[in-house]
Amino acid sequence: MKILLDTQVFIWLVNDDPRLGAQAKKVVVSTQNQVYISFLSLFEMAIKAAIGKLSFDPSIMNDLESMGIELVPGDSASLSQYQVFNEENKDPFDNFLVAVAKTRDYVFLTSDRSILSADASGVSIMDATV
Repeated sequence: MKILLDTQVFIWLVNDDPRLGAQAKKVVVSTQNQVYISFLSLFEMAIKAAIGKLSFDPSIMNDLESMGIELVPGDSASLSQYQVFNEENKDPFDNFLVAVAKTRDYVFLTSDRSILSADASGVSIMDATV
C-alpha cells in the first residue's frame, strides 16, 4: 500500500505521540508499505514554526530516508486536481494533500475529522487515530 501522511500524522510519528493509533502506526512502520510525505507538509510545518505555533527543525528532511519515508515534490498533476473537498474545510494544505493522494493513488492517513468526513471521490482516506 502507498500511504501519504497528513502533516499532523507525521508530527505524531516523529514524536511517538500516542494519538497515532496502533493500527495506523503498524501500517506506517510496515516494510510492506511505501510511506510518503508531501513537500507541502514540510512547508506547512516551517510556516507554523515561523509564527510560533510549532517547533520544527528542517534537518528532519535529512532523516526521511532512514525513517522509510519518501518526499513527494509538488507537481502540476496534483495542482490540477486541487479543489475544496469539504465546504467546512477550506484549508489549502488539507485540500492540496487530498489532491496529491488522489493524483498519485495513495491512501491518505489523517486524523482530521473534516477530511475523514469529506466526499472525496477517488481518494482512499484512513483514520490515523485507530
